[in-house]
Amino acid sequence: MKRSGRLKTTRVVSTPPFDAGSATAATTCALKGGSLMPILGLGGGIFGGGAEEAIVSAIKLGYRLVDTSPKYGTEAALGRAIARSGVTRADVFVQTKVCNVGYTTALRSFARSLERLGLDYVDLLLMHSGISGAAKADPRSPRHSEDRAGTWRAMCQLKQEGKVRSIGVCNFSLRMLRELSRAEPPAVLQLEWHPLLQRWHVLRYCREQGIVVQGYGSGGGGWRLWRKRPELELLRRAPMQLAAHGKSAHQVSLRWAIEHGVCVIPKAERPNHQLENLQLFDFRLSADEMAALDGLSAHRSVYRFCDPDKYA
Repeated sequence: MKRSGRLKTTRVVSTPPFDAGSATAATTCALKGGSLMPILGLGGGIFGGGAEEAIVSAIKLGYRLVDTSPKYGTEAALGRAIARSGVTRADVFVQTKVCNVGYTTALRSFARSLERLGLDYVDLLLMHSGISGAAKADPRSPRHSEDRAGTWRAMCQLKQEGKVRSIGVCNFSLRMLRELSRAEPPAVLQLEWHPLLQRWHVLRYCREQGIVVQGYGSGGGGWRLWRKRPELELLRRAPMQLAAHGKSAHQVSLRWAIEHGVCVIPKAERPNHQLENLQLFDFRLSADEMAALDGLSAHRSVYRFCDPDKYA
């Protein structure tokens, strides 16, 4: 029998990393080791040629966390944007990524990232996936686990050297998380999180282990989720969106994530969209509204990533 989203929610029994009721756009949460990470940031994704201007705009509006990756091609733009923004480097939480490529290649990849960023350190380094590109065609290959161990060892070393303040992972299965935690638990898990994809078993494990969850796609996957999922028409019509709160489906979905103690990094290139994503803290969703959104869970990914549960 399929359990309702509401029942799944009640299974998350431990304390969230921040108080959603008193949170603001400037609220931070503590990571393992003592670093403070903003609960709201600017998602990386692909900005094309407008990345630098978009990041400058976001920082000037008040964003203090920016997500990037070598795959996004925005690291150099982020470094230039910080220099232009008028905000000190120490006040911007910079997070980038390395792929699951093993020890030596991970060190080389990060060195190039730091050079492109033009920085001495990053606040958070994430392993972009637990799947090894060298063995992607073979889900059961031991190469996935071997490369994860090597990549994580490199990341731990970079942290010890002071080039990285905190380390974490993206798109990991629960089994991968447990395996990695035997060496050193990650500080952050970044994963796809929105009303149609709710991984309560992963969230509960992270709470128990003190791992902060950071969601991407939480506003609806760049609107693809809202356009392509007919069941979410209920959100478009819902009084809680327009009449009660005067908010868009995008904002309601982001607020839903925050109410569950999940940090969010919505992508927004235009200043008006960036401002909209900051306006999540002047309303709250009722228990009934939260239950309605919880009940939409269908384990449906908006993004075309490989399912980590299928890989060794």
